[in-house]
Amino acid sequence: MKNLKIPNIKYFKKVKKIILNEILPSTNREFNNIRRAIYSNKKILKLINDQGINIDEISSGVSDRKAYKGYIKQIISDMKRDKYYRNYYPSKGNIEARNALSIYENYKLKNVASYTPEDFCLTEGSTGAITMIFEYFKKYYSDSEIIIQSPNYYLYKFAANYYNLKLLEVEPAIKQKGDSFIKSENILKNINKNTKLIIITNPANPSGELFTKNNLLNILKIAKEKNILVLVDELFAELVFDSKQYKYSDVIASSIGAMNNLVIVKGYSKSKNLVGLRIGYLFSKNKELIEAISQISQQRSSYSVASNFTGLISLDSFIQSVRFNSLSKIKQVIKDFKIIPTIKNKSYSELMNEYRSYIKYFDSLLLYYSKSYDELITTLGRDVDISFPKSSAFNTIVKINGLNGVNSFDFMVNCFITTGLKTEIGPCFGFSQKIWDEKFGFWVRLTFAKNKSKFRLGLIKFKKFKQLYLKNKDSFLNTNLSL
Repeated sequence: MKNLKIPNIKYFKKVKKIILNEILPSTNREFNNIRRAIYSNKKILKLINDQGINIDEISSGVSDRKAYKGYIKQIISDMKRDKYYRNYYPSKGNIEARNALSIYENYKLKNVASYTPEDFCLTEGSTGAITMIFEYFKKYYSDSEIIIQSPNYYLYKFAANYYNLKLLEVEPAIKQKGDSFIKSENILKNINKNTKLIIITNPANPSGELFTKNNLLNILKIAKEKNILVLVDELFAELVFDSKQYKYSDVIASSIGAMNNLVIVKGYSKSKNLVGLRIGYLFSKNKELIEAISQISQQRSSYSVASNFTGLISLDSFIQSVRFNSLSKIKQVIKDFKIIPTIKNKSYSELMNEYRSYIKYFDSLLLYYSKSYDELITTLGRDVDISFPKSSAFNTIVKINGLNGVNSFDFMVNCFITTGLKTEIGPCFGFSQKIWDEKFGFWVRLTFAKNKSKFRLGLIKFKKFKQLYLKNKDSFLNTNLSL
């Protein structure tokens, strides 16, 4: 990579004029919205291109790894036969898909409690599930308060603002290595008489941390006692390096009779690398919630688009069920799935080969992510002040040394227009820029699911820009904005 150079003043003035006169007046003044508007602005992109600068990403929410070939084949086969694509379905989604999901999700409960297909709703990705839950709360609990473990996926804050719901972000006390963004006591001490929903992601996004059994138990006990719903976002649940470390919220809820206080959201964008298909689902034993979500789904789209991929959902549910139970119990799993046409129509040898092929794919995927995580820590080296253990795959967030007191918005914009590097920093995931800058310092999300060579190049760009910026801060664009 060639040495970075500070662009000329004329270049900075043009970018600043676009931001202040065009982007800020026409965009919701929320950090992530402004960031996206800058990264996609055609005039700014042309200015960058004219400088001969290439655009790169180190924080994207999309993996560069391909999906499992067996899943693609299943989709193609279904499309060729016009299966699932020429029908309307119940508002909760195709019954075959919901049957398959209920069988899979039931395995971990071991008959302590059980799901039925009626406990599931297919959605347009996990984002569809999240927004429908917020719509439910707007309709039935509009004056209530929602507590969220932060930092977290930005959509939760967007949804709360859109539906004009009160969202309380729980502030973590994180100052040194070993501290955590996720502590149940930080959530519990903020519960009050108006609290009706608690939101957590497990594994946490963007940190990749895992909730412990005690974390979840403490939250669910209070939720049951005070009649609060707990939303657990499990989008990354399958991407845990050591599956024995992962604690299922419904297993814990079932052990204390709190299943009515739990709703789980899942999707296929991260664990299956199938972002564009918009496949998601939510499930809960809370009948009031599920029936309300079903009505919302019917009002929105008549049926969930995820129903179109019933063959894929059924096949994946079978494979994940074998994974959960072990290969030695595959005959029992096949027997349990005999009511599912996608599985019933495949021979034993086909299913065995499918499972083995998937495991080979998945093991190589986790190995790739594991090595990429190690490489990012090595590449950044002393530039990292605080990082989290390698618990779950895809992305993590790290605190960068030497940037305390720096305006994070200005740093992010200057990094982009000088190097072409897109980053997602702390304020993208909750709290205001002011809180991050004053209390937490500079944090950046790193997606180690990206192409290794491009990711490494992006990290090197980031390191070099940081050095250049700190030595020549007065020579760069200065907005002093605090969003």
